[in-house]
Amino acid sequence: MTQASLFSSLGGRIRALAVTLLLLAGSQLFAQYDKILALGSDTARSPCGGPASAPPISTDPYDAPDLRPVGILNDHLPKWIQFGLEERFRFEGYSGNGFKPGVDDSYLLNRFRLGMIIQPISWFKVVSQVQDARSFLQTPPIGPPNTVRWDLKLAYAEFGDPESQPVTFRFGRQILDYNDTIIANSEWRDQARSFDAAVANINLGQVHSSLFAASAVVPQVDGLTHHQEGNNIYGLYNTIARVLPKSSIEPFVLWRVEPSVALDQTNIKAKKGHLDEQAYGLRVIGRELRNFDYRAEAIREGGTAGTNSIQAWATTFGVGYTLPNVLWKPRFFTGYDYATGDKNPTAPVQGTFDTMYPSAHDRFGISDQFSWQNIEAVRGGVTVIPHPRWSFTAQYLDFWLATADDGIYNSSGTLIFRDTSGKSGTHIGDEFDFYSWYEINREVHVGAGIARLLPGEFIDKAGKGSSYTYPYFALVLLDGKRVH
Repeated sequence: MTQASLFSSLGGRIRALAVTLLLLAGSQLFAQYDKILALGSDTARSPCGGPASAPPISTDPYDAPDLRPVGILNDHLPKWIQFGLEERFRFEGYSGNGFKPGVDDSYLLNRFRLGMIIQPISWFKVVSQVQDARSFLQTPPIGPPNTVRWDLKLAYAEFGDPESQPVTFRFGRQILDYNDTIIANSEWRDQARSFDAAVANINLGQVHSSLFAASAVVPQVDGLTHHQEGNNIYGLYNTIARVLPKSSIEPFVLWRVEPSVALDQTNIKAKKGHLDEQAYGLRVIGRELRNFDYRAEAIREGGTAGTNSIQAWATTFGVGYTLPNVLWKPRFFTGYDYATGDKNPTAPVQGTFDTMYPSAHDRFGISDQFSWQNIEAVRGGVTVIPHPRWSFTAQYLDFWLATADDGIYNSSGTLIFRDTSGKSGTHIGDEFDFYSWYEINREVHVGAGIARLLPGEFIDKAGKGSSYTYPYFALVLLDGKRVH
């Protein structure tokens, strides 16, 4: 059996077993580690792959003493006022951008954040954070997401103590990070994502709920960023603990509205229409189940886009197994993703799944070339821990079109190219990833990786057929109080 027929057969069997779970409910995730929020929540919350954007959580001792000048400053300040500093340097490059030969670049990204938390009493606090994100040596044009100069990243007030009170409220510019597949902060990007939002959090024993109304901040190169009026998302997201052993169940509903969206992405002169979209989903996550961990999720989307009806769905499943009492603690993982596409761009039905506001990094490999739209992907890999604070991951991904006459979409949800005749095949390509993270001490972390994406039949025929390579090296500094 050929590789193409093997994966096609595997994908067909998994699709046949997939069940779209609809549940109108909603929530807030469990209390999360500060490091997860600061570095990228996909590390611990998404067991499909390895720790792609931050070191894995560990309780082992560090190799070097702490480096904490801001922490020392906080030690001498009253507890009601604390500061937090983040600095991230990342060198990255690419070749074959847009799958076109000769489109290459390399550059340095720098992101500086300084935050302050004022909490005079346990049930009230004010959080603010300024951010300066810049690229150096990058080929123009220069702008978001790599360059957003001196912006207000966070500015919110929180009423209530999440540790002791059942209901709390948060108003202002903040991070919404409930579900990395569809609504998250996408921390790997240089400017990441903020929302102007009002959030009510409810904690009733095993049930953690979050009800929110939000609008994503639209980044710009200079000046204070703002959200787009009328481009809003409303949600109810729940996490229910201990219904299943060592697992959490997360039912949710999202409602997205936008004043003007294109009704046909293949035509730049396409008609515009008002978006009124609902998403109903359920995610189940389990860890430490006799050395297994898993995640399963299904989402159904409906509503209207102008005069078109929306009929789309997506599912993802991943499982990992850590070999106990084995040198380097190897964890093997595999995953499967599927999201519907649009069979006819001129039909009054919109079938391409809308990925909304996901965490972009490593959703489909660390090259970050594709989004959860008109795609079928299989993943497999292994993470090893050669040293208590050093991890190394290798993974392989195989990509296919879910619908032959729809196209492929980048991590921002923009159509790259499409063959409406469906004659360019369905195999997008194969990706090989290698990446590593090392924690020098509590404040300083380094990471490096490389991705190589080899084009399949569809990219060869519908595009220019070039392979894509993405290397990076990152240095992350965290000091003082975590601000999020």
